[in-house]
This record gives sequence, structure tokens and C-alpha cells, in this order.
Amino acid sequence: MPVNNLQETIAYYRYVLGFSKEWFWGDPPTDAGISRDNMKLLFGKNPEMVQHMQGFEVMLFVEGIDAIYEEHTLKDVTIVSDIEDKPWGVREYTIKEINGYHLRIAESANQY
Repeated sequence: MPVNNLQETIAYYRYVLGFSKEWFWGDPPTDAGISRDNMKLLFGKNPEMVQHMQGFEVMLFVEGIDAIYEEHTLKDVTIVSDIEDKPWGVREYTIKEINGYHLRIAESANQY
């Protein structure tokens, strides 16, 4: 995912969204990877592209969505849509992260 500021993005995903830093590449860093449970995300510094990605949705499937939602409501996370059961068989909510992406956090109905 292209980002404005790699260091700020990694800090936000680590300290606000609960991910772990995996790696940085380049000197100064131009790319980085993070993870949480079985999810892995790759970021690349590209402020020009971020301008065209505002509101772009990324769907992340998790386990234990209610606990993650509670965690996000206690931190400085912008909730775009509250958690709810959807008719297509997932429980989900949407947040807006610091680069303007909308992250749809979801869990399959058979998991919750």
C-alpha cells in the first residue's frame, strides 16, 4: 500500500492498530512490512499515489473481531462504520487510517 510517511504509518499501525513491525528496506527506508496474527501488510513510500487512493477500501479478515473492535474504540481510531452483522455472512466495521484508506475489519460468520 502506498503511504505518505513510512515511519508515521508503521508507528500508527503498531501503537494504535496493534500490528508488529516486521522489517524495513532501504536507507532511508522506502518499504516496510508489518503483521498482526496471520495478516501481513506491505507499505511503500509514495505520497503522490496516496493522493489518488483516498477512501480506497482494504478488507482485512481477523479472528476475534469483537475484542479488536473494543481495542480500537479505546484508542485514537476513526470509526467510519460501527460493528455489525452483514447479510453476506460477515461481522465487520470500517476505520479510516492515517493515509486515508478505509480498512474494513471483518470476521466470517462461522468464526464468531
